[in-house]
Amino acid sequence: MGKRNYRKKNIDFDYKSLIFIIIISLILWFVKYIISNIWKIVLFLEVFIPILLIIYWLICYYLYKLKKQKELEKQKELEKQMELEKQKEEEKALKFPALILDLEKKIKEFKPLKWYNKEWDYQNWLASFLKSSYPNLDIEITKDYSRPDIVIDNIAIEIKWPTNMSWLKSLPDKINSYLPKWDFLFIVLFDVQIVSDYKQNIDIYEKKIGEILGNVSDLKKDKLLIIKK
Repeated sequence: MGKRNYRKKNIDFDYKSLIFIIIISLILWFVKYIISNIWKIVLFLEVFIPILLIIYWLICYYLYKLKKQKELEKQKELEKQMELEKQKEEEKALKFPALILDLEKKIKEFKPLKWYNKEWDYQNWLASFLKSSYPNLDIEITKDYSRPDIVIDNIAIEIKWPTNMSWLKSLPDKINSYLPKWDFLFIVLFDVQIVSDYKQNIDIYEKKIGEILGNVSDLKKDKLLIIKK
């Protein structure tokens, strides 16, 4: 029994020694190879490193130019949008008097304290917000069978909440009912709810509004402003 254990220990020792000798031999061979071929390695590095640096510089330069090109395109697109907005504002300034443009600005500035469950709340808070700037503001004044939610002089403001597809389809009738009885008509749309997807919701809304405005006569279009809140 003792001899068997002794032999086993010797075998383990010989196995570990053999692995150690092999590893040392490989290290010595590798060192010898490096030393004997050092000039080749140096020559390779002298050629390879500059090439690698040139490739790296070219890639960085390409990415830089690509980034600058995208920034330039983005800037041009932004300038184009700003120019279009400026043209729209100039056209609007020619089309609408200062009072209407000021009222449009005020309505766009209005932000509800929260999302309400009744259309009357939006009407009440918007009227309160505008009252300080337009003291002659009234609510639901009837004129030739039309009764807008808010009236300022001969300007009608109609409010809708929530704005769904059914109401958008009735919008042409609302426009025809109010114009030309009133000098100008503001339609303020709160909480557009056509579909659940946000982007699709906006796309459908804008397409529908475009169709509606496309069918409105120029005479009425010059008296109509639609504001989405």
